[in-house]
Amino acid sequence: MNEAAACERIIADVVIVGAGPAGCSAALALGDSGKKILLLDKAVFPRNKTCGDSVPAHALIGLENISPGIFDSFLHKVPSLSFRFSALVFPTGEPFVFKWPLPGYVTERSAFDGFLLDRVVETTGVEVFTGLKAVDYQRSNGLIQIYTQEAGGSAGPVVSTPLIIAADGAPSLAARKLAGIVPDPSVYGQAVRCYFEGIEELEPGMELIFYHPRFFPGYFWIFPMTGGRANVGFGMPETFRRKTGTSLADLLNHFREQHPVVRRMLQNARQVTPLRGGMVPFAMRKQSWSGPGYLLTGDAASLVDPVSGDGIMYAVRSGLMAGLAVRNGKEDLYGEQVEKLLWTRMKSQRRAIRLVSAFPALISAASLLGHYSWFRRGIQHWIW
Repeated sequence: MNEAAACERIIADVVIVGAGPAGCSAALALGDSGKKILLLDKAVFPRNKTCGDSVPAHALIGLENISPGIFDSFLHKVPSLSFRFSALVFPTGEPFVFKWPLPGYVTERSAFDGFLLDRVVETTGVEVFTGLKAVDYQRSNGLIQIYTQEAGGSAGPVVSTPLIIAADGAPSLAARKLAGIVPDPSVYGQAVRCYFEGIEELEPGMELIFYHPRFFPGYFWIFPMTGGRANVGFGMPETFRRKTGTSLADLLNHFREQHPVVRRMLQNARQVTPLRGGMVPFAMRKQSWSGPGYLLTGDAASLVDPVSGDGIMYAVRSGLMAGLAVRNGKEDLYGEQVEKLLWTRMKSQRRAIRLVSAFPALISAASLLGHYSWFRRGIQHWIW
C-alpha cells in the first residue's frame, strides 16, 4: 500500500475510487494497460461491510477470465462455505428449493474484499492508497481534481485525472458530484444484518430467503457460514419502510416473530454481533452510468438486483466492464453496455416487484403453486 503526503499533487491516467468488488475488478482489468492507475479507498483494510456475504460463482468466473488463477486462490485463501441450493420460504413452511449448476460461496466481506485488494497489489501495477477518502470533485482544464482526506482527518493529496471509475458504494459522492445523481428513497432500500450461532434446522449448503405478505417487498435471510455461524438480515425498499413508521431493526424483529419458520429456527440461537445497516441501491430506475470523465460501477451505479438483493455479481461485472472499456479505449460505450447487459437483465424483476407490491396476496398464491416444477423453474429464472 502507498502513503501520500498532504502537500503532494498526483496525476494519473485513471483513478478508481473505492476498493470493494467493483473497484478491485476494474483495477484487475486495467492492471496491464500501461496506464498510470490509482485505486483509492477511505478505509484501512481489512474492514467490515454490511452485506449478505454471498459470492456467486459467476462473479468469480468473471474475475478468472481477467486474472487467471484467482478462483483457485480464493478457494485456498478465503474461509467460505459453498452452497448449491437456495430456498424461498413462505409462512406456510413450504419452501421453493432451487439447485444451482455452479456453487456459490458465503464469506465475510472483510475477507473477500481484502483478498481482492491483495490480488490487485500482487498482480498489477496499480498504485493503491487506503485510508484516503475522496471528499470533493472539481473540474478544471479538462481534468477532474479529487480532493482527499487522510484517515486521521488531515488534508490529503490532490489527485488530478481525466477519468474516474466510481466504485465508492452508496450513497456515492462521485455520482452526486460528477453525474448529479442524489439518493432517491423511491428506488433505494435499507438492510441490516448480524451474525448468529446455534440456529436450529440450518442446512449447510442452502441459503434461505423468507417472504411474508405483511412485509413484502421486504425479505429476511439466513445464510450459513463456516464455524457454525450464519449471516442473518432483513432488507426493504425505503419507501415501504417509511410507510411502516418503524425502524429496520424493529421490522427484523417483527418478521422474526411473525414468520413461523424463522421463529422456530432462531428460538434458541445466539446473536453474536450487533446489527449493522446500510443502503441498498436497487436497479429500479434508469439513470446515467457514464459521462464526461466518469464511469459509475457497482452500488455507485445503483446496480443491485431488486428481487434477490445480489450486488456483488453486478459490482464485479460492471467493474470488469468499466476496466476493459478503458483499457480498450471504448469508455464512451460503457453506458450502453451497462444498459444492454445489466439493466435490461433486471427488467422482469422490476415489473414483478411492482406487481406483487400492489397485490401482496400473490405471495400466498405463489406458495401454493410451488408444488409445480414448471412454476419453480419460472421463479428461478426470474430471480436469478
